[in-house]
Amino acid sequence: MPEAWPRRPITQDRDQTETLPPTTPRTDMLTLSATDSQTFELPPAGAVAARCSRILDLGSQESTFEGERREQRKVLLSWELAELRTEGTPHHISRRFGLSLHEKAALRQFLVAWRGRQFTDDELKAFDLRKLAGAPCMLNVVHVDRAGKQYANIASISPLPRGMVAPELTSKPLVLDLDAEDAPAIIEQLSDSLQETITGSPEWRARISDMRTPAPTALDAMDDDIPF
Repeated sequence: MPEAWPRRPITQDRDQTETLPPTTPRTDMLTLSATDSQTFELPPAGAVAARCSRILDLGSQESTFEGERREQRKVLLSWELAELRTEGTPHHISRRFGLSLHEKAALRQFLVAWRGRQFTDDELKAFDLRKLAGAPCMLNVVHVDRAGKQYANIASISPLPRGMVAPELTSKPLVLDLDAEDAPAIIEQLSDSLQETITGSPEWRARISDMRTPAPTALDAMDDDIPF
């Protein structure tokens, strides 16, 4: 019988909690998010079983690489960890990726490590990221210090060891596709920071603009020469 990874609370030192101001730039793709009115308990460092809990289309976001500013479509993946906070709820951790399966893209390399095998040519033609929802994995979490604060980062990902089972998600996985009909309802469930990021994307602004533009009616198509 497969061995289930036990959910267990972790006692954290006080210096492993943090407060991030809402204006903190989200340039680091591995850090957890917080607001200035909340204190977050970092997940413990080390290997931990997890399941993918969110797949969020962030739209195109501006970033800087080697001094060059550019826009790239981004996706946020989140995981619910087997480890529990002191109040008994699971830890979560997230990472952003450019939405690309190019052979050098970070997302492709990450997914290959997660799957434990390369993509086939057919898979690369059309890989549905929705397949990741609820998928189990083993994450290696590390703590890093930056500007006097501590963050939890994902150092690596791998398949679960044979015979080990990750706990089921405590709620249904959340999948956001900006082109989907249910996108507005899903965005409302997200944090203020994520809502601001997503609704500021050119893809979402274009969708809102299209929704506000009235559809042409039969009267609009009539000949302008009609005098009344």
